[in-house]
Amino acid sequence: MREQYRQLYEKMLVEMEDCGKRYATEKEQIECCFQTCERNWNALLQLLDHRQFRTINDEIWFFKTVKPAFTGMLEYFALVYKAALFHPESGSDVQEISNFWRKELRHAEKFLEENEQFYHYYKTGRTEMDEVYFVRTVHPQDPSVPVAYRSHHGTISFHNNSSHDGLFAAIQARDKYLSYVKRKIQTVESQ
Repeated sequence: MREQYRQLYEKMLVEMEDCGKRYATEKEQIECCFQTCERNWNALLQLLDHRQFRTINDEIWFFKTVKPAFTGMLEYFALVYKAALFHPESGSDVQEISNFWRKELRHAEKFLEENEQFYHYYKTGRTEMDEVYFVRTVHPQDPSVPVAYRSHHGTISFHNNSSHDGLFAAIQARDKYLSYVKRKIQTVESQ
């Protein structure tokens, strides 16, 4: 199963790279990448549908590594697309454009600060809480097991969620988005 997940993810990355070659505008490239992520995420759900994990470690690996890799990319491209939609028009005042990107930077940093403990868990590769964060509960309706964060890319089915995989994906997306925004700021400020 791990090989299928890896192949699907690598295929998605190749397809996203192709988006950059096929489309001239950044907005078209973003749309293509988002659609590519969505299509591959749905393919992953088909692979996963009603399958049991052989071991707890397999389940942890899926919800800590595989699922957030796909849903994190979806969330990242949603952030990038939103920025492309609301970005000041080309030819706008450089200060206005810089202010826009600085605001985006603050939003992403704020999210990571609000989730600092889990962000640190992600960045340092810690594992001591994996069985709590990345294993599904026995009783999906149990209110004592709250969902830390559920993006709109999360799935309704309990079988496809752990309590923290959504937060892990959101953190990965914001981390990647921070790099994107910093590059945009450098570009604007070097003009």
